[in-house]
Order: sequence, then structure tokens, then C-alpha cells
Amino acid sequence: MENILLASINNSDENTRIFAYEYLYYFDSEAVFQAALIGTTDDDDLVQMCSIEILGNLVKVESLPYLKKALGDNNPDVRCFAAESIGFVGTDEAKAILQEQLNRETDSFAKVGIYYALYLLGREEMLPKLLSLLDDNYHLTVIRSLDVLRDVVNQTNKENILLNIEKLLKRDIPISVKEKAEVVLQEIKGS
Repeated sequence: MENILLASINNSDENTRIFAYEYLYYFDSEAVFQAALIGTTDDDDLVQMCSIEILGNLVKVESLPYLKKALGDNNPDVRCFAAESIGFVGTDEAKAILQEQLNRETDSFAKVGIYYALYLLGREEMLPKLLSLLDDNYHLTVIRSLDVLRDVVNQTNKENILLNIEKLLKRDIPISVKEKAEVVLQEIKGS
């Protein structure tokens, strides 16, 4: 299966490439790592994001230059995923790259990934910043923030996160945000 997927990454059809990269996530060979590096420069944003997720899953310091380059992409979705994957690498260099990007990042969706990564790397002061994104005007930023908050919940921050999600649910919000918030709230309460 892995070889079939690897053979598909150069296909001219973007949907075939997206499919291949989505499923290569479940493999961890050197060939998959090399394919993911190539995918970070693909013309299709979804291929880039899938490739970046693979690199985050494989956690190799050699991917940092490629992930750093992806932080400069025009698409904030790509920058968000790149930041998260840099956080998974977890080195001092990764922290410096993320801090540098945070200092110049203006897009709220991309900031979700940066705050999350820095929080994972021990910067607990990022939690209030993640929580503040629940007030963002862009619904996808709020939805991604909810996903991230669910992932970082622990005994120390659980009540604070629950309180902020409950406050979010009391506001007039899009149905997509409301549904996501309700699901995350129940998942956290059940943890």
C-alpha cells in the first residue's frame, strides 16, 4: 500500500496527490519522510498541509527548514499547520522559529498553530491567548481553537477551559461553532 501511495504523489491530478498524502500519514518510512518534504512545496494547499502533518507526526529535526519555509506561505492554514508541526519537533531552534513567526503573524488562524505549539513547548502563557481566540470573528479560528483546547486540557487548566467554552456557548455564534463547542465541552467534561 505504501508504495502505491508513494507512486501517486507525482500524479498530475491534485485529488490523487491529496489522497496519497492523507494516507501516507500512517506510514513512517524514510521514503514517506522524503515524500513529505517534497509535498511541502506542492502547488495545492491541501497537499502541503497533509505533508506538513506527516512531518509533525514523524518528528524529525531535519524537517525544520521545510517547516520554517512553510511558515512563510501566503495561506494562513498552511502556516497554522506548519507551526503545529514545528512544535512537535520540540527543539530550542523550533521555539525560536515559532517566536519569530509570532512576532510578525497577523492572521488569527495561523496564530492558533503558533500558540498551540509554544504551549506544547512549555510556554504556559499561551493558554490565555488560545482562550482569547474563542472571541475571534472568524469561525474557523474559533473551531480550530476549540480543537486545540481539547488537546491541551489537563487537571490544572480544565476548569478555565470549560468556563470559557461555556461563555462562548452563551453568545450568538454560528451553528458550526456552537456544534463544535458543544462536542468539545462534552469531551472535556468526560475526561
